Amino acid sequence: MCTNKSPATESAIRPQPLQGTMAGPAMPRSADVVVVGGGCMGASIGFHLAGRGVRVVVLDKGHVASGATGHSGALVRQHYETRIGIRLASRSLAFFQRFEKETGFQCDFRTTGFLSGTREKDLAAFEALLKLLRDEDVPMKQLAPSEAKGIEPELGLSDYVALVYDAASGYADPIATAAGFASACTAAGGAVLEDRAATSVVTRAGRVVGVKVRGSGTIASERVVLAAGSWTPKLAAPLGVRLPVSLVRGEIAILRRPVGFVGTPKIHFDFYGDTYSRPDGDKDTLVGYFNTDVRKTIRDPELKDDSVSTKTVRDLRRRLARRFPKMARAQPRGGWAGIYDVTPDSYPILDRVGPRGLFVAAGFSGHGFKLSPEVGRLMAEYVVAGKRPKELNPLRASRFEEKQPVRLDAPFPARRPARLA
Repeated sequence: MCTNKSPATESAIRPQPLQGTMAGPAMPRSADVVVVGGGCMGASIGFHLAGRGVRVVVLDKGHVASGATGHSGALVRQHYETRIGIRLASRSLAFFQRFEKETGFQCDFRTTGFLSGTREKDLAAFEALLKLLRDEDVPMKQLAPSEAKGIEPELGLSDYVALVYDAASGYADPIATAAGFASACTAAGGAVLEDRAATSVVTRAGRVVGVKVRGSGTIASERVVLAAGSWTPKLAAPLGVRLPVSLVRGEIAILRRPVGFVGTPKIHFDFYGDTYSRPDGDKDTLVGYFNTDVRKTIRDPELKDDSVSTKTVRDLRRRLARRFPKMARAQPRGGWAGIYDVTPDSYPILDRVGPRGLFVAAGFSGHGFKLSPEVGRLMAEYVVAGKRPKELNPLRASRFEEKQPVRLDAPFPARRPARLA
């Protein structure tokens, strides 16, 4: 799954099956740690464990990045409304910027910059959010609409009274990212096994002793990390672990920018039009819905159909054109659907749960890709040391029972639904 591309090459991101890109080694009979899930999160955890000298095996029922990772919008930004979100995102952005140096492989990270604006009624909340970001050392700039026009010429600004600009944000290739982590894990002595579905975690006397793999027997291990996206709740349930995670269908469209569109757009969050967007290669724009739609909650952890309807593509184009008027003439180039694993507070569960030796990294609520470098590092530290890093205290599994969910430090707008971007 590694794609070492030149930065000058156009590489529109598509969720395509890429079978056979990872070697198929024999399955080890034992490991220090088994990580279930070969998306960006599982591969990152595996990479960081292998870097610590741990005998780690990463399992995926399909191929690396074949699940939610391959369907990701792949944004890398720091614009969060909580301190924990900002810190995880900022450290992850720094890792994306030096990804090749850290792993030896490319993730095709592209710096685009990030823009978002506020209307008059939300200006106080907007300024409180910018203060939070500055307090966390994020180099955001507040712009007047006239200043933003010079950065994003095609952006409609009539209802904005102020904007925020982060020059460092961008996007990466999600498939190359997961593949880079996986390949680097292998290079450091770990094993990444594709087409090996974990059917259950084996326990004895209240502790983990291994993982059963369909058609291949059992890998003996006293520590297991479930990082399998939408499949994690199903794998955890037989162990008495009930994760408060809902599955939500998310949809993305790709639009070819029309002739005459000036410049390459930035990442843009339109809180009022319920869209996020970013460039996709040199000619296209990727656009998706911003907020969680509870009507799209699903039960099956695997989509039977990941296509998007013409109606959805047209709706996304219409919404985007409210902010970028010229995009009304954009040519649809396709799109896809994926699954978000969503918690009640839209922040992940990163904890040791259930039988001794079981860890989960679940419920990323659309934020997993951009947080995967730092979360992978912290989870590896947790698994090896057996002690939860203090950074992960707010993301403990018990917080919901304790009625201490992650609360927004600077919500913007002040009243809004949960988000998936």
